[in-house]
Amino acid sequence: MATTPPRGAQPLTRHQTQSSLIAGAVAHTVFQTGWFAFGMSLAALVASALFGNIIGTLTRSLGGDDPNAVLRALDGGSELLFWVVLSFLIGSVILIGLSILVSGWMLSAAGLRRPWRVTMSAIGIAALVDVALFWIYFGIANLLTESRLAGPVLLTPVIALVGGILVGALIWWLMALAGRERGAGSEPAVEPAAASAPATATTDGSA
Repeated sequence: MATTPPRGAQPLTRHQTQSSLIAGAVAHTVFQTGWFAFGMSLAALVASALFGNIIGTLTRSLGGDDPNAVLRALDGGSELLFWVVLSFLIGSVILIGLSILVSGWMLSAAGLRRPWRVTMSAIGIAALVDVALFWIYFGIANLLTESRLAGPVLLTPVIALVGGILVGALIWWLMALAGRERGAGSEPAVEPAAASAPATATTDGSA
């Protein structure tokens, strides 16, 4: 009886493997920057909005004395801070979108199967992983230095950059492997006995 070999995934070519690693390193670095900036900008936006509401309430509740003038100045400053933070929030969204475009373009150029699906899967995983990695980077930076300023401000971005490159390359490569094209399998083999049966029947009929 004929048997069909199990269908297996086609291996990535060397060019596709290299492209997925490079795409992950580049795209994740851009995404990570935008993702971290998005989280911090969103928190700062909420804080500035609350601060502006508090200052605005105090300004309206007081009369025309000097403290009122000070509060009006603070109210204007809080409004300016709100728009600055909002601009950073928009910039972070642009970076996230740019990372998706860069990844999709690089994977498409490498001939990878379903490059945009691979990109979105990798982005989704990276978004979850980066939340935990941020605190890991922050903790490592604090362990490497005793300075309360140098650790969070100077070392954390450097560690996050190196870690983002490595983590991104790994995630994108794994997603590229998961999205490989399945092989079509071999054609069923024809048994010799079955192939010779018609010829035998013909010979017998002519006799």
